[in-house]
Formats: sequence, C-alpha cells, structure tokens
Amino acid sequence: MAKRKKREQDSDYDGAWKEALRTHLRELLKQYFPAVYAAIDWSVEPKLCDKELSQVVGRAKRRNRPVDVLVQVRLLSGAEQWVLLHAEVQSSPEAGFERRVARYHSGLFWVHDQRVITLVVLADLREDWRPGEDLFRVADFESRLRFPTCKLIDRLETDWRDDHSLPVQIARAQIEALRTASDSEGRYRAKSRLVRKLYELGYNAEELREIFRLIDWMMHLTDALSQRFEQELREFEESLNMPYVTSVERIAEARGGVSLLLRQLAKVCGPLPEDVTNRIRSLPFQQIEELSEALLDFRSLADLQNWLGPSDDPAE
Repeated sequence: MAKRKKREQDSDYDGAWKEALRTHLRELLKQYFPAVYAAIDWSVEPKLCDKELSQVVGRAKRRNRPVDVLVQVRLLSGAEQWVLLHAEVQSSPEAGFERRVARYHSGLFWVHDQRVITLVVLADLREDWRPGEDLFRVADFESRLRFPTCKLIDRLETDWRDDHSLPVQIARAQIEALRTASDSEGRYRAKSRLVRKLYELGYNAEELREIFRLIDWMMHLTDALSQRFEQELREFEESLNMPYVTSVERIAEARGGVSLLLRQLAKVCGPLPEDVTNRIRSLPFQQIEELSEALLDFRSLADLQNWLGPSDDPAE
C-alpha cells in the first residue's frame, strides 16, 4: 500500500521542464542565462530543432532521460546560432555528468557541423555539486568544454529571494518538489504555500492559470491530499472574492480526465510508452476532449501514435 501512495505522488519533472523550456524559452533564458539572452535578436522567432537533436541525444540509453531542448536563434550580430538547453533534475549524484554534456555538445557539432551554445540548469539539492567543465588532458594535449550553469538552489537563496517571475516560480516548485519527494504532507503544505502566494502577487487569471499548471505538473499529490488541496483552495478563493476558481477547477478536472483517458487508452492500445504518456499529458484541453472521442476508433498503439502525429520528443 505504501508503494501505491508513492506512485500517486510521483511528479513528471521532465515533462514539466520540457514544456516550460519550449513554451517560455525567452523568459527562462532572460532569468537563467542573461548574457546569452542579451546576445539574441528576439525580433526573429526561435526555431525548435527537435529532429536534429534526436539524432544525437536519442541514441543515449539512460535510465533517467535527460531534458534537452535545441533551438536555432539569430544573434544580434546577424549570425544563426544553435542553443542547447539541458535541465538536470536528480536527487542523487551521477558520475560522468560533465562528460555526458560534452558528448551531446560534440555530437551536435559532429553530426550537423554546427557550433552550439550549451547551457545547463542544475535543478538538484546538492549544495556542493557545481559541474561546469569537461576537461581531458594528456601530456601537452588538452580538450576542454566550459558550459554556463544556473544552480537553482543558489539563486533562490540569493538574488531570487524576492523575485516572483514565472521562471523563478518554476524553480521554487522544482526545489520544493524534490525536498518533499518522500513526504506527502510536506508536499501538500509546500504546494499550498506556493499557490496561495500567487494570489498576493497580482497575477491576472491567465498568468495564474499558467503558473499553476506548471506547479501542479511538478508537485503531484496523493489522491486524498489532492482533493483536500482543491477544496481548501476553492474556499480560499471564495474568501478573497477572486474569479480565478473556474480556471483552477478546469485544470483539476482536466488532470483527472487525463488520468482516466490514459487508463482507457492502455486498455485499448496496450501499455503506453513513457513518451506517449507525456505527450498526452501536455495536450491542450480541447485536444484531450478530441482524443477522448477518437479513442473509440483505435485498435492499436499505432492508431494512437498516428492520431498524435510526429513526435516532438528528441529521445525517440
């Protein structure tokens, strides 16, 4: 029974980060890597390079799948530039991390003959772990890759202490989620505290809904605590006379609907691969409803994959 509760609280950190990096690229770069942000011409829309990334990162067979997003941007100099963003979310140390980053970086150059700016978000709890360089040296030969990092716990305890922008709220949610991974009640209190704070910061309904969506994605609760959270949040909103409850309730209802939809799809299509599950969880509400109707015509996993269309996941 204990294992059952743990699975209920498991959060999709990778999916949440991938969604945040893709949807809020400009905001996250500005907050996490301001020097690189300042070098980009933002009048030109960045282009996602999923296919190119998959040819390198997709070959890596790892138990913990990396969160990587590759984009092509235009610099203020007029040059086209590839930027690889890697979010490292782990609760235990991994040997050879710097080498892995260097392998992805070098792989993109080798396969596509493209110079790449590699940036790393360190979303972990290890205060003494600050990788930033892969170095190989023998005699007078030397190969070195230095990559900028953004260590979330460092920034949250210093210059982000009073910052409440979306990128910082995502960082807070991730760190709190890791700290409470094995503490259901602690996770509930942390999530409640973060979400209630949003109402004091003057967000409009659309902004609150988006931040809530990402926090909710990172900080899953057990079924019982989720019901308690939603009931108390509903009462809290009523006490403030704020008209945001409809959007928050819609998210909660959609989340429950997605869980049911995934179970139904598994019965029809068989066990769902992790990448397919993550893609379904990230679908807009309208597409969730469309998929619920379309599943009546499915006979296999291939039918579901055809409906979803080409994957954006570079790990495939």
